[in-house]
Amino acid sequence: MEEFFDTYDINGNFLAVKPKSFCHNKNPNCYHKPVWIWIINEENEILVQKRASTKKSSPNKWDMPSAGHTKAGESFINACIRETEEELGIKTKPSDYTFLKEYIYQKNWEIAQVYLLKTNKKIENFKLQKEEVSAVKFLDYKNFIKLFYSKNFTSLTKDYKDWISKELLNYINI
Repeated sequence: MEEFFDTYDINGNFLAVKPKSFCHNKNPNCYHKPVWIWIINEENEILVQKRASTKKSSPNKWDMPSAGHTKAGESFINACIRETEEELGIKTKPSDYTFLKEYIYQKNWEIAQVYLLKTNKKIENFKLQKEEVSAVKFLDYKNFIKLFYSKNFTSLTKDYKDWISKELLNYINI
């Protein structure tokens, strides 16, 4: 069964509920709001995930630790909780998340809701959703930056990479 998303204009005003296939058209002329979740552990390391080889876009590329679509009528925090549990097997609660920013990603007609999650979970406690994620690892900031700006990471705009690189520094002690 196809998923449905709330859609918005460029200013974030609600327009209508539309099917995923419509929102993922080349030019849907409206935006949807996925959640993008960055995860930091107690050692100030940043989690990254390797996308499954079966993914339609960016297979086998490293990516932000958790991300996904917000279903029609779903709150962004509930989408964070659902996506983090589905992809990584981590149970969380609303107060675990810190909202960082809305980011307009023109390429995919998205107004991403960017969040931060701090966790004390160890890699061996993660239960990866095989259809989405093939591996995860924590990296110190220096190694994260090296990977983040490499061709081995999913394609994100340079302005987003520059912003999140600086933003994550506000939450780690290096």
